[in-house]
Amino acid sequence: MGSLRERVLVLPDGRRVSVLVVGEGKPIVYFHATASSRLEALLLADFACTFGFQLVCADRPGYGLSTPTRRRSICDFAGDMEFLAGALGLGRFGVLGWSGGGVFALAYAALFPHRITRVVVAGTPALPFDAASAHGSPFARFAMKLPFVGMLALWSMRTQVLKVNAKAFSASRDAERLFSSFSEADMHFLSDKTRAALLCKAMAEAFRQRRGSVSAVLSEHALFMKPWSLPFAKLPAGKVVVCHGAEDKTCPVENAFKLADAIPGARVEVLVGGGHFALFENPELLADLFLFRC
Repeated sequence: MGSLRERVLVLPDGRRVSVLVVGEGKPIVYFHATASSRLEALLLADFACTFGFQLVCADRPGYGLSTPTRRRSICDFAGDMEFLAGALGLGRFGVLGWSGGGVFALAYAALFPHRITRVVVAGTPALPFDAASAHGSPFARFAMKLPFVGMLALWSMRTQVLKVNAKAFSASRDAERLFSSFSEADMHFLSDKTRAALLCKAMAEAFRQRRGSVSAVLSEHALFMKPWSLPFAKLPAGKVVVCHGAEDKTCPVENAFKLADAIPGARVEVLVGGGHFALFENPELLADLFLFRC
C-alpha cells in the first residue's frame, strides 16, 4: 500500500484527533463517510501511490481514536481540520469527501476557501437529506427519524460490523445482512475480498469507542436532516465537482443535481453504471480532477 503514517494530535481544547496519511505527493484532505474512520483512506491507497498524491484523513469526533464531542452544526469539524492542516504544514490542497463525509468536506471548503485547490464530493447527500429515499431500507429510513429507534439500530449495526471484521467476508451471513440494501453495482464492488475487508476494517474502527461512536453516527444523521447552513457563495468558483453513481441506492443520484444547483459554478459527473462506491472504481477520473486535466 505504499507509504502509511499515523499520528494522534492534540487540539487546542485538549481533545485528541487521529490522522492517517497515505502516499506521497500533492496533498488531498479526505473526509471519510459516516459510520467509518480514517482507515477508509486505505481504499484509495493504490490511487494515491499510482498518481502521486498524499491523502490525509482524520477520524471525526467519536470515531476511531478521536475524542467524542457534542456537535451542533456540520461546521463544527471544520475548525479541527484547519488546525490539523496548519499542524501538518499542508498549505493549499485538494479536498475529497465521500458519502456523509462530503457534507463535512463542503463545510470546510466554504469556511476556509483560501486553502482549496479543488473540491470533489462523491455519493454525497443534499441537505436536508430526504429520509424517504435513504439507504434502500424501510427500517433505516424510519430509524433516521426517531433517535431512540436509531440508537438501537446502530448498536445492532455495530455488532454486525465487528462480526464481519472477524470473519472471512464471503462466508459471513452478517455481511449479507449488513449490505443487503446495496445496489447490484455495489455488491459487485464488495465481491472483491480485499475491498470488502478494508471497508469492514474502517467501519469496525469507527465503532471502537462503543457508546461514543454510536452517538457520533446518530448525531451526524440528525445533522443531515437539517437544511444547509453554509456560505456556498464562498466556495472557490469553478473548483467544485459533484460525482455520483447513477445506480446509487444509498444516496440517490438526484442529490448530486440538488447540490450542484446550490453551489455556484459546480460541475456534475454522473458515473454511469456506478453505485455508492463508484468513487473507488474511477481512479483515473479522480486523478484527472485533482490534476486539473479535465
